[in-house]
This record gives sequence, C-alpha cells and structure tokens, in this order.
Amino acid sequence: MFTHLHGHSTFSFLEAIGKPAAIVNKAKELWMDAIAITDYNGMYWAIKFYQLAKDAGIKPIIGVELGFVMDINSQISDQQIGNIVILAKNKEGYQSLMELTSFANKEGIKGKPKIDLQALKKFWREIICLFGWANSRIGKMIALDEKESKIIEIIHLIQDTIGKDNVYLEIIAQDYNETNESKKVNELLLALAEKEQIACVVDNNYFYPSKTDKQAREVALAIKDWFKIYDENRRKPKWQFHIMTEEEIREILEHNGIDKKIINHLIETNNTIAEQITTEIELNQTLFPNYETPEDIKEIYEQYKDKLVVKE
Repeated sequence: MFTHLHGHSTFSFLEAIGKPAAIVNKAKELWMDAIAITDYNGMYWAIKFYQLAKDAGIKPIIGVELGFVMDINSQISDQQIGNIVILAKNKEGYQSLMELTSFANKEGIKGKPKIDLQALKKFWREIICLFGWANSRIGKMIALDEKESKIIEIIHLIQDTIGKDNVYLEIIAQDYNETNESKKVNELLLALAEKEQIACVVDNNYFYPSKTDKQAREVALAIKDWFKIYDENRRKPKWQFHIMTEEEIREILEHNGIDKKIINHLIETNNTIAEQITTEIELNQTLFPNYETPEDIKEIYEQYKDKLVVKE
C-alpha cells in the first residue's frame, strides 16, 4: 500500500482543494493505512485532521511545507528561495513543527514565511525533511543549473544539522511528457542518491483528493492570482495532482523509464517512514511550544517580583 508523504489541503489557501475530511475519506476509500498533509506555512488543520484520521483508523502524518534558505539574514533573490517539507516523527517532532512554523511566520523574508539552517539547528527535534519537487530548495538549484558540488554541500549541511537518517530526496511521480521540469530534477536526484548514499521517497504532491477536483483547483488558483477562469494567462497546471493509488504511481514512474527495482524501493521507503511515525497528541489541553524566557526578562522579573501585587 502506498503512503503519501507530501500533499496539501484547502488550508494551503487557494493553492489546493479539499478539506482534511475529504482527504481522510479519500485515503479510506483507497484502503490506505496512513496519509500526510503538509500545507504551506501553517498547521491550522492539524488537530482536526488528527481526530478525523484516528476515527477512520488511518495514521495521520503531520507535516508542513516552509520556505527555506541557508541564511535568512543574507541578501537573497527570489530564485534562491525554495521549500522544505518537514514531517513530525512523534509528539516531540510535532512540537518542533510548531516552533519552526512560528519562527517562519514571525521572521520570514519580504513578508513571506521562511526558515533557514540556523532555525533548523535551534528547533529541530524528531523531524524528517524531504527535498525534491521543482519548488524545493534543491529542485530550484537543479533548475538553475547550479553546480552539483554546491547541491551536495547544502545536502550535507542539512544532514549534519538534523542527522543523515532524517533527510530524504523526493522523486515526483509526474509524466515527463507533460513537462521536462520533473525529468531534470528526478534524474539528478536519483544520481545524487546513488552517489551520496541518500535515501529517496516518491510522491506526486497532491493538491486535491480526486481527479474530478482538478477544475475546482484551477478556479482557486485563478482567484488567488486575480485572474478569471477564461483568462489565457492564468495558471494551468498540466500535471495530475489528485491523491493517487499505488498503481497510478507505479504506472507513471514506469512510463518515465525508472527501473522497477528503484520504484519498489521508493514505495517501500515511503511505507517504512509511515510505520516509524508515532505522533500521539493529547487532546483537550493547551499545547504551545516551550520557549525559554530571555535573560533580560528574567533579570527584570527578579528586580521587581517583590513589588508585584496578586489580588485574591
């Protein structure tokens, strides 16, 4: 059984179609044991998704997709800003996701949520990171024909930060005939994976539950971009972004010329990651990230604590 580790709900505002309930229902319809939601820049859906998935007997995999740069304080062009997909391995990882998401929305670049390597160093705990897809940091480097040595250097830096076993390259299952973009990224990632002994996963990065939702998503994209549905300049995604079955994933990868042994290993890696995820959230209580009080605030408190008045 195939496990989707990268996908979006309607909470990726106007980029995707499908409430968490629809995604869970689709996963149940396809007899999936687990499924992930990795919406852009926020986790507003997480508790509802967790409850719905648990009730349906499906393992909820909670993640987020954030903008990622190496140094948030450096001068960066828009072309250098790619994304990173982060999954929580357990409850501690879920706390880490909240901290990273809060940092991204608080700091960011040009008003857009972003994290950098230092944020990963500060907040990472029990998380898994995926890189692939044309909009990822690695994918953008490949599209810009960056040197392979530079790409490997960045991968190694991230591995050194969160652990080699927590970093995966992501192969995207989309038809090469519809665009060469995925072909270029996938081929280099597979070569790097073999050369550097890095594990790979596979996804099609879903944006809607069923094939019939494709037009609804195009309407949402047009609204977001201030276009009308009949405007020629609006975004018209060519690829298939529904929640695919394992058979569909296999068929696309085989059509793209990827060896069956590699396909089997990719799908097996997805399922292995899903099996290792054990996120359990205690409901009906307040769960905020734990932040250390800054030293200057502690000093002020110590100075004035005796003057504080507590009313009975």
